[in-house]
Amino acid sequence: MKNVYENLCRLHDILTKYAAILAAILLGLIVTAYVFEVIARYFFNSPTSWVSDFVSYALAVSIFLALPKVTQDNGHVAVTIVVDIIPAKAADVVYTIVSLIGFACLAFSAYVSLQENTRQYIKDIETLAINPVPQWWISSFITFGLAMSALHMLRNAPSSNRVKAEALSGGAN
Repeated sequence: MKNVYENLCRLHDILTKYAAILAAILLGLIVTAYVFEVIARYFFNSPTSWVSDFVSYALAVSIFLALPKVTQDNGHVAVTIVVDIIPAKAADVVYTIVSLIGFACLAFSAYVSLQENTRQYIKDIETLAINPVPQWWISSFITFGLAMSALHMLRNAPSSNRVKAEALSGGAN
């Protein structure tokens, strides 16, 4: 059973890594698209109809592809002054409780987002844009990012997992 858990964690980490890489690639494509739009508009007097939409969609997608990596690395904003001054055992309990609350909130948000993805797919809802696309194409990445982050919060709940995660990430908190 432990081997199955370790394999699932490894798969989760691999998905997180490649999602972050894809997020970085999308950010590069956003810059490229903007440069292309500026050149097309101002040098060739031929503005595009798709760049603005693409940039909006790619930014939304890249944010939620990067979210699991931020959560895995504990790169989110945290005010830790109270936890820093209490004894270590109490701090571990607080961190565990906060991780479990974070998991519950993210998992619930992923569930709600999944319901919306399903509704958008069933009703064939498209974006309000010059070049409309099915809305679930974009919003499904919200569900992905929230669900993956929820799993990272759950994995970091036990203090033994937090210590391992901090060691792997170089202690960045």
